[in-house]
Amino acid sequence: MKRALLWLLMVLVFTALVLGGALGFFYFSTGEDDLPASGVTFAGQLLTMPAGFDWKLPVLGGVLWREFSLSPILPSLELEPITTPSAALELSEDMTAGGTTLLLKTAGGVTVFDGTASEWKDFTFPQNGEYYLTIRAGRQASGQKPAKPVGYYQYQCRFWVDVQPTLTLPSGQAAQGDVAAIYVSGALGAGGAPPTAQCELGPVWFRPTQNGWLGYLPVAYNAEGGEWPITVTLDDATLSATLTVRSTEYPSVQASPGEAATAGANEEFRRVIWSLYGQGSNEALWTGAFQYPAQGASIFQSYGAYLYDGETSAGRAANLTLLTPENALAVSPAAGRVAYAGELQLTGNTVVIDHGCGVKSYLFGLSSIAGIKTGDEVAAGQGLGVAGRKLIWEVRIGNKSVDPQKLTRGGSNGLFYRPVGDELR
Repeated sequence: MKRALLWLLMVLVFTALVLGGALGFFYFSTGEDDLPASGVTFAGQLLTMPAGFDWKLPVLGGVLWREFSLSPILPSLELEPITTPSAALELSEDMTAGGTTLLLKTAGGVTVFDGTASEWKDFTFPQNGEYYLTIRAGRQASGQKPAKPVGYYQYQCRFWVDVQPTLTLPSGQAAQGDVAAIYVSGALGAGGAPPTAQCELGPVWFRPTQNGWLGYLPVAYNAEGGEWPITVTLDDATLSATLTVRSTEYPSVQASPGEAATAGANEEFRRVIWSLYGQGSNEALWTGAFQYPAQGASIFQSYGAYLYDGETSAGRAANLTLLTPENALAVSPAAGRVAYAGELQLTGNTVVIDHGCGVKSYLFGLSSIAGIKTGDEVAAGQGLGVAGRKLIWEVRIGNKSVDPQKLTRGGSNGLFYRPVGDELR
C-alpha cells in the first residue's frame, strides 16, 4: 500500500514537472516578436512608430498571460496639415474600434475629444489650429476562446488643422419658381454666426450642418433668365458662385375682376403679413415633400400665371389657387409653427405656417379656422380648419415667392437637398 502511494506521488510530481516545464517553455518562448502588428492610418497618414505599448499575450490559448510594456519615450509624430473637417482613423486587423481610444487636445491643453474610435467617426474639428493627439490603438478582452492579445499601442501626434470653407451650388442652374440650394462646406465651428449671402434673386436663410451651412435661395417667377452672381461671407472668408436661371413658360389666365381693396385693408395686410417676411431662424422644421393644403383639391390657377382682366394685364400670380370640394379640410402643407391665424379684410380667414429657414406657407381664404392659434406647432397634414372653395396657397422665402406645386414633388428641388456625408442639424 505504501509503495502504491509512493508510486502515485512520484507520477504526480513527474506530471507536474512536465506540465510546468511545458508551460515555462511556451511562456518564455512568447516574446515581443509575437506582439500584434502595429501601425494605424490617421487622416490618410500611416503611423508606423508607436511611442509605447502595453500588451498581454495569451500562452496556450489563455492558460497563462505574458505582459510586455514600454512607457512612451518617443516625441510626438509631426503630421502633415489636415485640410478636412474630420480625419478618418484606420486600424490594423488586430485592433478594434471598441478597444481603441483617442484623446485630442488643443495647443493650450483644452480637451476637445476623449472617447473611442467608434465615437471618433462622428467628430469634427471645432476650429483651425494646432492639436496634440494620443491614440491608444488595440483590443479589449472579449472572453473568446482561444484568447487573443489584449492591450494597445500608443501613438502621439502633433498636427495643424487648416480647413477653408468652400461654396457649392449642388445644381448650377434653377428654373423660375425653384429653390436653389447653397452649400458652404468646411466651415469649422458651424452653429455660431451663420454666413451672409448677397444675391439680387432674394434673401438666403442658412441652417447648420455637421461640417458647414446649407442655405435656400428663392428663384421667383419674375427672375430674369441668365446668370446671377452669389457672394457668401463667413467670418473672414468671401466665397463666390454663379447660378444660371432658366425661364419657365407660364400660362395666361382670364381673371375675374374683384372688388377694389380699401386702403385700410391693404394697410392691415402689409402690417400683418409683410411683417412676417423678415422673421425666421436657421431652424428647419419640415422634412420631405410638401402636400397640398386641402383634401381633394385641384389646381384652378397655377403659380406664375399671367392674369388678364379682359385684355388688360392684371399682373402675375405669386401663388397657387386651388379649387376644393365643399367643406374640405384645410391642412398644414408641412411641419412648422403657426406664425399667424386670424381674419384679414383683404384675404379673409388666413393662416401662416413658418416651416423654418425663412420658408413660410400663406393660406388665404379659409372658410373657418379651428383648433390652432398663433405659436402652435403643427405636423404635416394637421387640420387647420375648413378650406374655402378657392383656397390660395402662397410659399415665400423671405419676401420672394416660389412655386408651391414644385414643393409637392420633392426630388431635385433645392429645398430637399441633403449634403452627402454631412449630417443636417
